[in-house]
Amino acid sequence: MVKTPLSLITDELTPTIRMLLAKKLREYGMSQSKISGLLGVTQPAVKQYLDEDESKGIEKLNEMGISSEEVASLLNTLVDLLTNNDVKGAMYYLTDFGLKELSELKLCKYHKEKDKYIPQDCEICKNLYRTKEEDQMEIALSMVQNTLVTPLIPEVLSNLAYARQNAKSENDIIAVAGRITKVMGLPTPASRPMWGASKHLSKILLNVMIRNSEIRSVMNIKFDDKVDKAIKKMGLKVAYIGPKDSIVSDDEIVNDILRVYSPELDCVVHLGGKGIEANTYVFGKDPIEVVKKVIEIGRAYREITEN
Repeated sequence: MVKTPLSLITDELTPTIRMLLAKKLREYGMSQSKISGLLGVTQPAVKQYLDEDESKGIEKLNEMGISSEEVASLLNTLVDLLTNNDVKGAMYYLTDFGLKELSELKLCKYHKEKDKYIPQDCEICKNLYRTKEEDQMEIALSMVQNTLVTPLIPEVLSNLAYARQNAKSENDIIAVAGRITKVMGLPTPASRPMWGASKHLSKILLNVMIRNSEIRSVMNIKFDDKVDKAIKKMGLKVAYIGPKDSIVSDDEIVNDILRVYSPELDCVVHLGGKGIEANTYVFGKDPIEVVKKVIEIGRAYREITEN
């Protein structure tokens, strides 16, 4: 019987990722019992994972059609979630990743090599993945609760927004009502994400999407010299505007950002105005991509601070 595409995730992708994750978590000093609990496997299974050859696991994923860069990014995101004990978020993210890989037909060549009975013109997986904005926001907001992000929260607080495809108004954009604040040293959403919850980020996104329809998410973080160095260290593309000597209205900030925005940019820095804090606006295709960029900025920020 022909193996379904989903069996590639359950039978081949997930066990290999578990093995690589076990090794990563061990590098963080976690005990085998802790890793066992996070990965949902027995301790003997964890010991077996740790004894396996990491390079062969990466090679296996490469053969399936997943690049080494994608593997590294996936593992880093899952480690960030699991070190915060967010097993549910990690499960959602891995499932979302697998379905997206299938829908982009990246695993087709491997699948057809494994099963000669699959028609060569098969593209059934195109219909497997459907974006659910609420689900992706929940995953991203789990990821953002990371100590690497804590020093990046500005005085005006942060927010994260995500637009529906072909969004027309702020009611087509989901964000955090009350923004993202700091609670006991961790970035924490003040509420669950809601549609129409951020007028400011909605105005920015609606206009940015006219120039680049693929960019559907944005998050604001603080800006200072160390954030600037972190962004440059990562090689992110950034544009700057300001500062201004006068009080700057919300609409003026939006218009200023749009004046310098271009499709290839990762970030736009608005240097503020009289009594207005400078902020960095980080853009991406979805909130998970945005938060991953923010976490990496936070990681570089920490290295710069400690050195």
